Amino acid sequence: MSTLIFHSADDDRAHVHVPAGRVAAPMWEEFADFAESQGDGALYLTNLCQVQFRGVANVEVSPRATVITTPGQFVELAGEVAGAVRQPATIGVDAGDGSILRPDMDVAFLLVDASFHLFLRGVATNVAVAIEDVVAVASELCAMDSPSVSSLGALCTPTQSPEVSESYRAPIGWLEHDGQVSLGAGLPDGRMESRLARFIAAINADVTITPWKTLIIHDLSDGVAEQVVKVLAPMGLIFDANSPLLEQQA
Repeated sequence: MSTLIFHSADDDRAHVHVPAGRVAAPMWEEFADFAESQGDGALYLTNLCQVQFRGVANVEVSPRATVITTPGQFVELAGEVAGAVRQPATIGVDAGDGSILRPDMDVAFLLVDASFHLFLRGVATNVAVAIEDVVAVASELCAMDSPSVSSLGALCTPTQSPEVSESYRAPIGWLEHDGQVSLGAGLPDGRMESRLARFIAAINADVTITPWKTLIIHDLSDGVAEQVVKVLAPMGLIFDANSPLLEQQA
């Protein structure tokens, strides 16, 4: 029996979300098993960093927050927020460039210097929140019928509205850092066959699902990264940022 926790389901579709989109290797096997036994044999990445299954029926849903972060950032914080907010809300935690901020996020936090600027439904509130207060603020706001900063009191301090860039691209290709390599990879329209999910599990690395329906395979040696590209590119993963197939991601 599947141990997957479904955040939502509608018609014949069901969604699983992992905070910050960070998926441990064994979970890809679970995704593949469920897709083959209960769905249409494929996984579909969404722009909410979810895995969607199609052709499913009768799944038990456990509503909780969807927590999206700048890929690879704030993974621990995202888990804390998801654990505290059990309402079906969408929460964003942005590392500072504004790349994941969207109007459909119920609550979003944008890192500026040493605090987070607070956004509600994509609109700056002109207040800032200390890093240690993010969980409490998210929990309180998501419990309100009409979220407002007026009730947050000492948890917020007034600030100026930050400038946010609207230009960004999904990280695709060879991403070097600290002597290791991460691989950014796309999929046409975010669709992945279950067989490919099993191969991703076999890499035995953490993988982030990004808000652009792409993947980041984390912390590989050069040799392993080269083998991953060699094996998985023919199976459908796209490691070329200029590939026209990535235009289907929009």
